[in-house]
Amino acid sequence: MRKIIVSDFDGTLTTRDTMIDIIRYRHGKAGLALALLSILPHLLLMKAGLYDNGKAKERLLKRCFGGLTEDGFDALATRYAADRQGILRRPLLQHLLDEQARGADVVVVTASPVTWVSKFVPGIKVLGTELEYSEAGFTGRFSNANCYGKEKVRRLVGQFPALSEHRTDYYIEAYGDSRGDREMLSYADEPHLVGHS
Repeated sequence: MRKIIVSDFDGTLTTRDTMIDIIRYRHGKAGLALALLSILPHLLLMKAGLYDNGKAKERLLKRCFGGLTEDGFDALATRYAADRQGILRRPLLQHLLDEQARGADVVVVTASPVTWVSKFVPGIKVLGTELEYSEAGFTGRFSNANCYGKEKVRRLVGQFPALSEHRTDYYIEAYGDSRGDREMLSYADEPHLVGHS
């Protein structure tokens, strides 16, 4: 039986939400507060279930990083990951690396942009939200679906197409911490809700 280990990133492999943290890293606390204030109506509607989670994230990222070139964003992500290694949950990361060394397929499936998540876990496949760029830089939009909820399972099956017809040939161990991981955890043979007793 083939083993797959899948883990969420924010709050699971890390101790904080990296989308908020990278904004604070680049713009400071005041800049983060102003950015959140500027999209407050959309955040409130999102919390009430009346506005799409992905659209709210796009608005926030556009406000904070709109126009940044792909190379510029990549350089920012590299600096950010190097400076924030302390937010990683080392025991879980080491477990993933050990299992990968033993032959398991290990993937991180995240709603956060691959741009910076991949910098924290070199050598591990990251399936996540991708940023859209034009000649003018980051457009403020995603180039694929927000990797949240059911989309996480869809991405996992996309990475391992045989799952759709031969699910019983795989043993899936999954780690998550929030509502956005519910479907992924339900799909797994061995789900782990991180940070919850």
